[in-house]
Amino acid sequence: MRALYGATLLAFLLGLSLAVPVAAAEEVTKDEEVNTDAGGSAADATDATPNWQETTLSGDWGGSRKRLYDAGVQADLVYSADYLRDTTGGLKRGGAYMGHFDLILQFDGEKLVGWRGGSAYLQLISNSGGRVNLNHVGSLMGVDNLEAPVNRTGIFKAWLQQSFLDDKASLRVGLYPIDSEFYITDSSGVFLHPSFGMAAEVASFGSLAGPSIYPTSSYAARLRIDPDPAWYAMVAVARGIPSERIATAGPNVSWQKGTGSMLIGEVGFSPSKAGLLNDRPTSEEKDEFEPISKLALGLWRYSPRFPELVAVDAGGEPLLATHWGAYVLAEQTLWRVPESNRDLAAFLRYGFTDGKTNTLDYSFSAGLSFRGPFAGREKDTFGIAATRAHVGPQGRAQLSDELGEPLSSTAEMAVEMTYRAQLTPGVVLQPVVQRIFNPGLALPNATVAGVRLQLAL
Repeated sequence: MRALYGATLLAFLLGLSLAVPVAAAEEVTKDEEVNTDAGGSAADATDATPNWQETTLSGDWGGSRKRLYDAGVQADLVYSADYLRDTTGGLKRGGAYMGHFDLILQFDGEKLVGWRGGSAYLQLISNSGGRVNLNHVGSLMGVDNLEAPVNRTGIFKAWLQQSFLDDKASLRVGLYPIDSEFYITDSSGVFLHPSFGMAAEVASFGSLAGPSIYPTSSYAARLRIDPDPAWYAMVAVARGIPSERIATAGPNVSWQKGTGSMLIGEVGFSPSKAGLLNDRPTSEEKDEFEPISKLALGLWRYSPRFPELVAVDAGGEPLLATHWGAYVLAEQTLWRVPESNRDLAAFLRYGFTDGKTNTLDYSFSAGLSFRGPFAGREKDTFGIAATRAHVGPQGRAQLSDELGEPLSSTAEMAVEMTYRAQLTPGVVLQPVVQRIFNPGLALPNATVAGVRLQLAL
């Protein structure tokens, strides 16, 4: 049944793309708008068609993208290439190139097959290159969100979604990474350090490759409810550990080789959408500016119980404990250049775990991002942020035993400064500098510098 489910889901997604009619309606009504996670601006106030000439290198493909979009399919191709180098400290000096390719297909079920409220999503990824953290830095939290334990090419996301209650609720089922919606802040998305995505205490689970996050996803079901524009609630259940060991995490999305399940829930509130903050337009003209504004609380736990890191019972057998945690986050636009999309936003996040089954028992992060730091450069972003991950007593005992010597610290900290510059439509260049304090709790402080090149094709 599991194999049948996976084959049916993939066949349906691919079948939708192959079944797109050549000729489609030329007008897109408000009810037929297709939202995209990959970016794209509205052509005008009544047509939500992305402006590919302004956001990609290849444009509209001679009208093919527009015909696909009108028929219910949006196609995006993105290539990212990072080169980071450890200039001081860590394990040893040196650098590495890391490449990542995304092919994303989004499907409007109503346009394609008359499936009202239905949609689908398919994302294929391909990784290449080396591992700067594994071979040079030795950080517990990592340094680059493209680095993967094993380079792989395959399906990363493949889900179906049904919206209901007048689009105030939706159910999503399929290959689903939880860090696509849970424990994330928009204002930290500019940074390359992986802990500014899903925080390290959730993303890392010892030597096991869990949970369902990049680069390994697993089967999951997610329910989201938006009873009011200012409020939302989400809950998801996913395969807890997609793979037995991190060395096999790349290609493995099977049920048979996974372990247990993960339940995660989040409740969020937007002060700006609730009208608690004065962010009204400064002119009578329509203002499309959307301030960043979110407060959220999340809880998660695994099943079944897992062995504690070092604690044993009287007979020398490992004690078992439930792996669980919680987090709070906040982000808000603090200031805006009048009548523009240039703004300064801040974020704060704190999360903790049970501290018995995971090396990291809590983390804290904070930062600032400035969209459009200079006049005439509204699509650029400057960011500076810091994150600190603390290792619990059992985690420190395990690390010290592996090293064969005492540790020099109880926590690891990273500070990142970056500038994301859009050079031309579809071309982004992003230099970055990081300072890693106490990598691995025993290594010299490291300085990492490099650049990301991103091409929207």
